[in-house]
Order: sequence, then structure tokens, then C-alpha cells
Amino acid sequence: MQLREIRMKSQIASEARWAELPLNHEEPLIMHIDLNSAFATIEQQARPSLRGRAVGVTNRISYNCCVIAASYEAKALGVRVGMGYQEAKLIAPNLFMLEADPPKYHFVYQKLAKIMKSYSPDVIMKSIDEGVIDFHSTRNTLNKKPLEDIGREIKQRMKTAVGKWMRVNVGIGPNMFLAKTAAGLHKPDGLDVISHKNLKAIYGSMELTDLSGIARHYEARLNATGIFTPIEFLNASSDHLRRQVFHSVVGGNWYQRLRG
Repeated sequence: MQLREIRMKSQIASEARWAELPLNHEEPLIMHIDLNSAFATIEQQARPSLRGRAVGVTNRISYNCCVIAASYEAKALGVRVGMGYQEAKLIAPNLFMLEADPPKYHFVYQKLAKIMKSYSPDVIMKSIDEGVIDFHSTRNTLNKKPLEDIGREIKQRMKTAVGKWMRVNVGIGPNMFLAKTAAGLHKPDGLDVISHKNLKAIYGSMELTDLSGIARHYEARLNATGIFTPIEFLNASSDHLRRQVFHSVVGGNWYQRLRG
């Protein structure tokens, strides 16, 4: 049999397997931890006088510098990451701008990583302010309590280890994508679970660009093929996503990712 025929048979089998892939009914055992607005929040923790104030962080304060992190108070006024300092000051005249302090942030990162690794050996630190815990290997031995309780425990441990101003977003889901999505539902300091029971309801409350990994250019691709909402994205076939939207196996990956 020629290589091309083998590949075609493999593709046909794969398409048949994904034809009507159900939602993942497994117990959600992936937890995403996110110190959202981390740098600004850490500065507020270190400097009590800044708590409750609009705070921005930049690499180096200068006329042309830009915001690399903004506190929730600053975000509420319209300050966004990537915004120039002068524009930010026009929007929020009382914005207090600080230069970044990497050793301080690394200290908090170490505390977070240590706490996360105390629950499972399967931890992936995605960046200095977020990570993922996979509970599959410890569920029947060390961590039999509900993951929501563990999430609340992690929140409290971060407050104890770093300070009471630390706010931690926790998301729980059957895969990393849905866990991250859950962690972004109620900021700051939220704790949410996405499972097969509420997945469609949550998608129904979101825009396409609310999905991690779907920026404007991917939204345009989806819109061009008649997909305008996360529910329509979920209901699209694997074949449509691979051939019409993404023109690659990326479409098949999205088909599976959306289902957990």
C-alpha cells in the first residue's frame, strides 16, 4: 500500500472518530491558577498606601514608556496593558506608575509554585503568574476532597504566604483550555468550574474573543464561514473547522479542545 493511501485511510478513520465527539463527561481534574494583574497587585501588597488606587507598572519610567501591568482599579478606568504612559495618564490622571521589580515578582512566583506542587507532582508553570495542576495522579491518594475546596485552600495559602491583598483566580475543568476559561470568568479572585453540565451555558454567555486563543484574526476566519458565537463554534464539525476555517489540523484540535 502506498504511503498516500495509508495517510488517506488514517485521515478517514480520524474523521469518523471525531464525527460526533461528545462532551467530556470525566470529573474535572485540571486546575488553572492565575495571579491576574500580578505585578500591580504584588506592588499593592508590598506598598499598603497603593491599595485601592490605580497603579501601573512599566519596565522603565520615561515619556514614551508603556503599561506592562495595571491594577484592577486602573483597568476599571480604562487603562490597558500596552497603552502608552501619556495616554494612560489622560484616562486616569491619578495613575501611579512604578518601575518593574523582577526579584519581588519572582519571590511570589516561587511561593505560588511551591504551594501548587504540594498538591501534585504534575504541575506546569505557564508563566511567572500562572500555572496548571493536574490531579489525575493524586485523586485517589492524596487529594480526595472536592477541587473547589482545594482551590479555596490555595487562595488562603497565598494570602498567608505573601499577604492578604493577593487575589488568585482559580478555574477547574476537564482540560487545560476549559480550566483557563473557568479561571477568567469572575475576576478578580474568582473560583469557577466548567464541566459537561454547564459548558454550553457558559459558552452561551461568551463572545468568540473571550475564548483563550481566539483573537481578532481567528474571529474573522470563523465569521467568514458563518460562525459568530462560541456555541456555533462548538457545534461546527471537525471537517468544517479543519478544511474551511483553519485549513489545517488546528481545526481538529479546536474541535476536541472545545469539548474538554
